[in-house]
Amino acid sequence: MSHGESSASEVWQSAVGFIRAKSEAVYKQWFKKMVPISVNEAQIVVGTSDDFFADIVTKNYGDLISEALSAAGYPGLKVVFESGYFDPADGETPPEDPDSSRFFGTVSAADDDEISPELASLISKHSFDNFVVGEENRYAYTAALSAAQNPGTINPLYIYGGSGMGKTHLLLAVAHEVRAHNPNARVRYTSCENFLNAFLDSLRTKTMYEFRETFRNVDYLLVDDVHTLGNKTSLQEEFFNTFNTLYGLGKQIILTSDRQPSEIPGLEARLVSRFVSGVTTQITQSSFETRLAILKQEQQCLRLKLGDDVLSFIAERISSNIRPLKGALMCLSMYATAMKQEIDLEAAKRILSDQLEKEAESRAISIEEIQKAVAEFFGIQVYDLTGPKKPKNIAEPRMIAMYLSRKLTSRPHQEIGRAFGGRSHGTVIHAVKQIEENSLKDEELKGVLNQLQRKLRG
Repeated sequence: MSHGESSASEVWQSAVGFIRAKSEAVYKQWFKKMVPISVNEAQIVVGTSDDFFADIVTKNYGDLISEALSAAGYPGLKVVFESGYFDPADGETPPEDPDSSRFFGTVSAADDDEISPELASLISKHSFDNFVVGEENRYAYTAALSAAQNPGTINPLYIYGGSGMGKTHLLLAVAHEVRAHNPNARVRYTSCENFLNAFLDSLRTKTMYEFRETFRNVDYLLVDDVHTLGNKTSLQEEFFNTFNTLYGLGKQIILTSDRQPSEIPGLEARLVSRFVSGVTTQITQSSFETRLAILKQEQQCLRLKLGDDVLSFIAERISSNIRPLKGALMCLSMYATAMKQEIDLEAAKRILSDQLEKEAESRAISIEEIQKAVAEFFGIQVYDLTGPKKPKNIAEPRMIAMYLSRKLTSRPHQEIGRAFGGRSHGTVIHAVKQIEENSLKDEELKGVLNQLQRKLRG
């Protein structure tokens, strides 16, 4: 088939209509301002603001675009992006959407009107006082509190760990602490994804100066999930310059990630160097004692009274992370309110049966249990397995623990790597392969593996 420019508009509007029906937010953020240019039998050319924007869309929404074009009746049609275009209806420099904030997810302690109600609510609910401290997060807690009270002394502070371990709580607690005790300080809290969106928007609207002022004219910069910087060259350049500006002025920088800086794929060496130049600390999987303390604290917030046997049962059975733990408690609270009855142990087992079954399937044996068993067997500490040390007496037990984590749980390589100090999935794959090969020719190693498996399986 052959299409003119008018047909390009028809094809593209049909496709983005499909995308909009799926997600209004995705449509507004990424596709609303695109301009259809031309189309032929093989491809449709679409105008975007710049190459960086087009690259992000291609990487993150390429499959969605293909699906949309197929749904519109154009399967196999390739999309080619050209930069330098804005929607003609908006003029040369499109105005900012009045219904959205380019810097949503940021907060200024000095100006309450800059804070969205949602973020203000989050900050009010997350403090150092209601953060449950255990051995797995004590250092991160202490470092974050010190950074909040004495900005610039620990700089940068880099906190890493798996999902649902409390990293975001600590960032929000810093904002809470500063707003309570230093109201004239300026704080910016943002996820790295929102930093990216603000950066792209500033390119589109030619407001780079305002963007830089927003993130550099601060006393505290708190950035969640900096691992999403990986492989984004232009964004890394901007983040590097922002980091250097604030660091040079002695302003406090706190970053969180799901892995160590050196394990973030595609992160430039100069950023790795900056990130590790201060204090780096890990939050590991919560212990039974910490999980139980969290449940006791949460039930007070929910005004729910459960027996110690019920709370202990939940803490024992749900160990993957804090979110499903709180979710289980919320489920019991809703049931108790709706049915107007107290929850005993048998009722809790029945109400949470589906969730517990899923938890049991995915974590019949936890990575934490494997780490403890291996550490005990070899006479070392768990933090030796998760830390950076590489001598043979630690490196081999670490590989054994990774191998058992892959064999005895359904956790993916990436999650296992995070549990071992934020190591990459490639490191885990190598460890599993190495132990498998060595056990075929090393009877002693095979015996060690069998002994550990018997112990873990009870």
